[in-house]
Amino acid sequence: MFCLPYAGGGASAYTGLLRELTDLTVVPIQLPGRENRIAEPPAFTIHEIADEIAPATDAPYLLYGHSMGARIAFEVARELRRRGLPGPAGLYVGGAHPPHRKVPLAASADLPDDAFIDQLVRRSGALPELKHVPELRELLLPVLRADFAWIKNYRYAPEPPLDCRIVAFTGLDDGEVGAEEMLGWARHTTAGFHLRTLRGGHLFVKDRPADLAALVTADLTGRHAPPEPDEVHLWLDQDSGPASRDRVLRHYDGQATIAVSHADGLTLLAAAAGPEVGAAVLRAGHSATLSPPPHSSPPHPTTALSGSPGETAQRGMAELSAAEREQIEDAAEQDRQWLALRAVAAKRALLAADGQGADPALAGFPDLADPGPWRAQGGPGLDRLARWRVVHLTLHTSRGEALAAVAVPYDRVRLRFDMPAEQAE
Repeated sequence: MFCLPYAGGGASAYTGLLRELTDLTVVPIQLPGRENRIAEPPAFTIHEIADEIAPATDAPYLLYGHSMGARIAFEVARELRRRGLPGPAGLYVGGAHPPHRKVPLAASADLPDDAFIDQLVRRSGALPELKHVPELRELLLPVLRADFAWIKNYRYAPEPPLDCRIVAFTGLDDGEVGAEEMLGWARHTTAGFHLRTLRGGHLFVKDRPADLAALVTADLTGRHAPPEPDEVHLWLDQDSGPASRDRVLRHYDGQATIAVSHADGLTLLAAAAGPEVGAAVLRAGHSATLSPPPHSSPPHPTTALSGSPGETAQRGMAELSAAEREQIEDAAEQDRQWLALRAVAAKRALLAADGQGADPALAGFPDLADPGPWRAQGGPGLDRLARWRVVHLTLHTSRGEALAAVAVPYDRVRLRFDMPAEQAE
């Protein structure tokens, strides 16, 4: 497994993975200008890195890139493909915005030194000593400047998606790149997409190598453990038939609570360790045209929810409270459909989790533009709904954009998401 570092990092960032992944040959790539290559100018090209990896492509290999390294690994995989060489068996990406999206922190590249370092320390987990230790600043600042210049100047060029699976890792405490952002990597593969959430911040590859190694090992061996108490497993399927869904359900039988949602050929399964979970999936473009969910649900532990894009807008909007409809009407015209989609998906997940047949119009969310997690407000007799938190996930499928919502009874949740190969764009 060839590993590419985050901005300012060197091969030593992967010391922990080297120690933990004893059954896998971990090969950190040392970029110029750092550690044992400190005397070289801190500049690199994708062609040079591909040259270094190319001789090893006649045997199965993986690529792992963290933060900036994920974007480098992605481009290396495409460069090797352009050369007609075998691609990686998998692309692992950690803590990184997908390549078609801008990196917000890259804007700090133009700041003066003190402000630049302050942004890195506060937002990306850089060493606080950079602020106060002149020798460390003198050593690392040129590399950080060069790396962030590369990030800022990077321009994504559309090409066909990769034909290897992509596994994305995100830290639960990463304020820069969360699960929602990492899901954008799904559009860059035709071989299946998977998301895993670790405890930790942006630099979990360095700070929590044992946790990351366990997830890599589980991926390579096909082990699928049941969800932990703070975790929800999501599985998205498209028209693969009941046999495929039954295999997933059998895997969790007796080990988790299952919620199921259907919408226009998509099926979303959510599994949680606790006694209750709710899920909903809707196709983008049908925010207010989906039929409302039934007020009765199958017995615990499975809750089913369906949506049909052939229903009228009035029926979909009827699920929302008056305050929610007012928020949508007051929003800019280009935002109304998306806000309605988020509101309807959240409402359906919430009521599926509650399972008591509440009138959806009597429960509401105070700010539909809030990125979330959302907390519901219930009308008379519905105070119990306030215990739920709703998380939204934008999904990229072969049928186009979709939106999932998951309701859980705790403030923070680690998400695991799996989308089979036939799902990815």
